Amino acid sequence: MATSETNDKELLTEDISFFESMAGNGFENMGAGTTSTAYLGLVQPDSGAVSEDSPAGTWHNSATGRNYGNTVRAIVLAFRTVWNEREADPPFRTVGRYPVNGIPVEYRQPPKGKRGYPKMINPDTGNEVQELFIYAVMLPDFPEDGVLFFNPTVGSMKTAKSWNSQLKSQLLPNGVQAPIFAFQWLLTAELVSNPQQPAKQIAKFTRAYRDAIVNKDLFTSMVQPQLEVTKQNVLAITEGPLEDNEIAE
Repeated sequence: MATSETNDKELLTEDISFFESMAGNGFENMGAGTTSTAYLGLVQPDSGAVSEDSPAGTWHNSATGRNYGNTVRAIVLAFRTVWNEREADPPFRTVGRYPVNGIPVEYRQPPKGKRGYPKMINPDTGNEVQELFIYAVMLPDFPEDGVLFFNPTVGSMKTAKSWNSQLKSQLLPNGVQAPIFAFQWLLTAELVSNPQQPAKQIAKFTRAYRDAIVNKDLFTSMVQPQLEVTKQNVLAITEGPLEDNEIAE
């Protein structure tokens, strides 16, 4: 029986040029609700994702369960600011995403005598709505995993904003601003004290380091084929309540 590795080698030598004019053919009716949406997520303590092979404080693939350890190498393909709706009760899963100002919200002030910012509430569900970021990324060490979405929570927003500043400030060797997908990045996760319950810990995105530039072979084989469809998919996942197979922790 041929192994997956053998099949991959055969693909490298087989003439498949006749497929080039048929890209995506046959998937017209296979929308977002028919597939599992893969997220680059953080394994939180006490979550169902914790196991011997997937400890808290590490990165994992929400669709396959694959664990990537506490540092993962990523290439950003697309970015968007979104309104993220979370359940009002534990485990506070994301249940909806919308364009900024995409739904009416109520602003609820902090309790009297307490500091803080007003919260946005979806009046139809009573859930909190938070303005967050979503990144579409590929993992060059795991090309077979395709495109994953990374949606940092409020606790990781300080790091995410710092990363955004780094992304926007990158220059190519000729001095022009680099496209968002020009470099690879090492993203680090850690367990830190939970500000709401200091005796407990939460997993948090804590650092982003620029790694190697995306060379031509990596760009043409892995990045370029995904760019257009990824932009469309990022828009598609901000259209409203999520399907059951899209709900993310």
